[in-house]
Amino acid sequence: ARTFVCPVMHSTLLRRLAVFWVLFLTAFRSVAPASQLPDLSRLEWQEEQLAPGALFRQAQVKDLFGAPQFICLLAVETQHPRTRIRFAAAHQFGMREMTTPELAEKAGALAAINGGFFDVTTNANCGILKIDGKVFPFTKRESEELLFVGSSAVGLDKRGRWHFMVRQKETWDEDWKDMRHALAGGHPLVLNGKIVSQIDREAFDPRREQRHAGGRNPRTAIGVTTNQVALLITIDGRHAGEAEGVTLRQLAQLMQTLGCDNAINLDGGGSTTMWLRGRGIVNHPCDNGQFDHAGARRVRTAVVLVEK
Repeated sequence: ARTFVCPVMHSTLLRRLAVFWVLFLTAFRSVAPASQLPDLSRLEWQEEQLAPGALFRQAQVKDLFGAPQFICLLAVETQHPRTRIRFAAAHQFGMREMTTPELAEKAGALAAINGGFFDVTTNANCGILKIDGKVFPFTKRESEELLFVGSSAVGLDKRGRWHFMVRQKETWDEDWKDMRHALAGGHPLVLNGKIVSQIDREAFDPRREQRHAGGRNPRTAIGVTTNQVALLITIDGRHAGEAEGVTLRQLAQLMQTLGCDNAINLDGGGSTTMWLRGRGIVNHPCDNGQFDHAGARRVRTAVVLVEK
């Protein structure tokens, strides 16, 4: 498997809120050609400081990729002494499935997004799942819809460094031994600052992949910028005239434009959910067919932001 490392930045300046704000704004540098995306820094973002080093932003966009969109974004300093990103799994709490808010509350989180894909038969995560050094049940081989590029994962080692991995084989290894925490997603989006070529070319097999990769859908993704800011993002979809969703290629373009050196796609569709403590669900899950905050799907994993 190929591994992409995000080096740790030790400067104490990163631990000051003012500098974090500057770093976050620089994450909106334009990497993709200007014709592909609007200037996201000019959008009318609503924002809220969740904790030192952690910022929440959301925006309703009238025209992004030729359709209305609703975007929620969590930006977190990866080396801030007060906050950290971890993973949560229903199996930790003696359950096979839980909603993202339930997983977040059980984990004592400030905020959360839904996690990786899961096998609806076994309720196991599709690909590696490791929390605090313990490997939880996961499916060694995903469905063919998730195989055309090769499944990806994000990991954190004992020093808190971020790693992104693309599995090169047909099945996952039993463990990602160098990681203390690890979560598999679906397709890699951005690696070493570049959009993955198969995603960029939309080289999809229409018999297997077009429904998942080529159509407009709700999406969830995670990435890390050059300045070591982790971005957790949800984009709503399947709400005609309100939030129509994006393709995988469009999601990759968005993550690159936001400044990600590495980013992967997590579970989307009806699973796409973002939750904040004190506010509840802040995006618009689509399972109930309404443009509201109800209808969250029961999932198996979540990415959570917690305070030390």
